[in-house]
Amino acid sequence: MLPKLPTIEEAARLMRQKELTPLDLVEHCLVRIAQFEDRIHAWVLVDEEGARKEAKRLTDMLARGEDRGPLHGIPIGIKDIIDVAGWQTKCGSKLRENVAPAEKDATVVANLRKAGAIILGKTVTTEFACFDPPPTRNPWNLNHTPGGSSSGSAAAVAMEMCMAALGTQTGGSIIRPAAYCGACGFKPEFDGDIMAGVFPFTKRLDHVGPLARSVADLAAVHWAYRGLPQFDWRMLTAPIPRLTVCEPFFRDNSAIDVWKLFEAAVKKLKDAGAEIANCELPPEFNRVHEMHRRIMAVEAAMIHRAEFERAPEAYSFHIRTLVEEGLKVTAIEYEDALAHHRRFRERHPQWVQNSIANMDGLLIPATPTPAPATLQTTGDPKFNSPWSYSGTGATTIPIGLSADGLPIGLQILGGFDFAIAIAERCEQILSFSATPLLLTER
Repeated sequence: MLPKLPTIEEAARLMRQKELTPLDLVEHCLVRIAQFEDRIHAWVLVDEEGARKEAKRLTDMLARGEDRGPLHGIPIGIKDIIDVAGWQTKCGSKLRENVAPAEKDATVVANLRKAGAIILGKTVTTEFACFDPPPTRNPWNLNHTPGGSSSGSAAAVAMEMCMAALGTQTGGSIIRPAAYCGACGFKPEFDGDIMAGVFPFTKRLDHVGPLARSVADLAAVHWAYRGLPQFDWRMLTAPIPRLTVCEPFFRDNSAIDVWKLFEAAVKKLKDAGAEIANCELPPEFNRVHEMHRRIMAVEAAMIHRAEFERAPEAYSFHIRTLVEEGLKVTAIEYEDALAHHRRFRERHPQWVQNSIANMDGLLIPATPTPAPATLQTTGDPKFNSPWSYSGTGATTIPIGLSADGLPIGLQILGGFDFAIAIAERCEQILSFSATPLLLTER
């Protein structure tokens, strides 16, 4: 076992210097899983034999000079609503306990394999990626929620059980669990073209995105699963950022610990030379949460209606409530939500241009509170769902710990890939380095 799991960026360098192999990385992750999985419950399936075999093959390839790029030999977890060939996609539901294995990889998984990633296993999702609590525990405090719905992905990354993981977000299902678990997360701009093989929550709002332990790692994984040309770490070079802060709504809805750390982060960025401006939310924002919920409910009802009518008792409380709500929405109410959604998406870029003109991104807290002290909720997505609704890119990085020792995240919003480079610059300036106490066990 390695003394410490390196980041993907570090591992890529060490492997090319012949100081590390893919098999070393896989073995470290498997040891962590064996050590902590009985308490964390992050995994649905771990393919130990397959991962070791693939690591050996990729190690031999590197020895022959065959290099697939930054993700060559990197162990990655896949949220269990995303198809992996030969494995079941159970979606956290007992309705799918006996579902047939997927016949082929989802687009994002196939692209990761082409980039040399090792698919280590399937991570836990909340039921159908909705709000019902998962079995996963928060690595920082086992009595607190890890967030959802990408619960297993966030916890597995935080506990060095994998080097990165794929999650999905319809409301706040990447950013929130990443923030609660002290990881980094990236929800990219909306891209329906890469969603093939992902079980839908709502096709209009769903996003796939990575969780990892650094922004650079997020960028490398994001580049690979989109099937883009080989990633170059130099793409992340960015100047001192110019950032906008949007205060009233987010300040008024933040816990004291969250806002205090947010203000301290903004001050530290400003002291480092960042230009900080203020902006106001657009008028359409007032109905975003209502309309987001309505579209989610109706489209979830469309997807689940036949199965729900056959066996409503098989659905847990929150997904059942959402489907029932969706079935009651009238055609006029749904069209009203779609019209608002169109207007918000059309006007959002103009608002961004007007509000943060000549700026690089928008700063807000990642969540209103630290991870709640309960296993009966996955937390509040109100700081995340507007950007799923608009399709805007969002990155979260950890910036500090609450009075109870729970991580707090900063969310950086930007409508283009350059925002990841800005997030990395913010990460360098804010330099969070704490890890869950559990990781000190030997």
